Amino acid sequence: MRHASLLLLTFMMSILLCSCWSEREINELAIVTAAGLDRTESGKIRLTLLLAVPRLFGTGSAQGGGEAKLESSAGWVVSEEGDTIMDITRMLQKKLPRVITYSHCRVLIIGDSLARDGITRVLDFFERFRQSQLISYIAVSKTSALDILNFKPKFEKLTSEVLRSEMGQNLTPSIRLIDFLNYLMSEGIEPYAPVVEIVNSQDEGKKSSSNLAIKGIAIFKKDRMVGALNDKETRGVLWVKNQVNKGIITIEIPGSHKKGKVSSELERVNVSRKVSLHGDKVEVTLTVRISENIYENTSDLNLDNEDNVKMIQTQVENAVKERIEDSGKIVQSAYKSDIYGFGQSVYRRYPKAWNNGLGKRWEEIFPEIKPSIIVRGRIIRSGLTNHVIMPRSEQD
Repeated sequence: MRHASLLLLTFMMSILLCSCWSEREINELAIVTAAGLDRTESGKIRLTLLLAVPRLFGTGSAQGGGEAKLESSAGWVVSEEGDTIMDITRMLQKKLPRVITYSHCRVLIIGDSLARDGITRVLDFFERFRQSQLISYIAVSKTSALDILNFKPKFEKLTSEVLRSEMGQNLTPSIRLIDFLNYLMSEGIEPYAPVVEIVNSQDEGKKSSSNLAIKGIAIFKKDRMVGALNDKETRGVLWVKNQVNKGIITIEIPGSHKKGKVSSELERVNVSRKVSLHGDKVEVTLTVRISENIYENTSDLNLDNEDNVKMIQTQVENAVKERIEDSGKIVQSAYKSDIYGFGQSVYRRYPKAWNNGLGKRWEEIFPEIKPSIIVRGRIIRSGLTNHVIMPRSEQD
């Protein structure tokens, strides 16, 4: 009797474990790899989907010479207008023989017009729908999302893979959808997103050669885009947010016989933040610690000389401090949007003061903060040699 009960229990459990009620074969799916959202002139939403075409993966490009061989894609772009994302998805589904699935969506692109109008209404679907990938990247197009998704990539088969690779290198700003939503709904911090545009990959005039590139960030205030920063200004923001993992700092060497520049590669970066409250006055101290390697020296400085190394280190520290200060002037004075998260740091340290009125007046307080910036650097290596290339006639 006991053995019979165990067999019955095992049989019932096996029925539950092998359930395949929701299975679908890959040849039944229209796999969305990227989604784009734009605002039309009539105020409606235009949804653009980049669908993967599995049969084109691994195949050669179209016949032809030169650049035509590079411009091949394993994606298909479909687009439709409507009032909600769910409505538009249903319209598109009527035109497709396969079931649309968002489970593999890598990137969400927001058009410039929609970003400036407000994006809360379009993000609700991507937060609520069970197929949505909150770890996908979000970016703003300098023109329209449709333009970006229609781009024919060179290295990859899909535009979504190009953007995912660029954002995953830690050389350019990036943010995932879940982090964007958290910033949007949190106290004391505003969201931002990288700006994507199509740029020339060769000299000016050769418009046939183009590529997708991240060019700065879009600054939001609540759910509306209020402005954008260029590459240099964006770098200053990333320093403040401790999001600089890689990079090159180039400085000009003053006062030498042969003027030149020195380029150093960042190896380790750490930025710590300390906030203090004195009445209604908020003080922020940023301590930046960097380690770098010198890999190019076009001046006549001899790196065997300890004084020369110290001078280069001082110049690097000043360059980092200047970048942070320059970005702060624009972010705090022009846009007054706390993408740094200073308010969030104050809220976590002084929650009672924040809830007693500091939070309500943060838009007035934030532009007046003058962060104290301390940069401490260390040159670890100077490459394979400390000497500079110099003709024999110029040597002492």
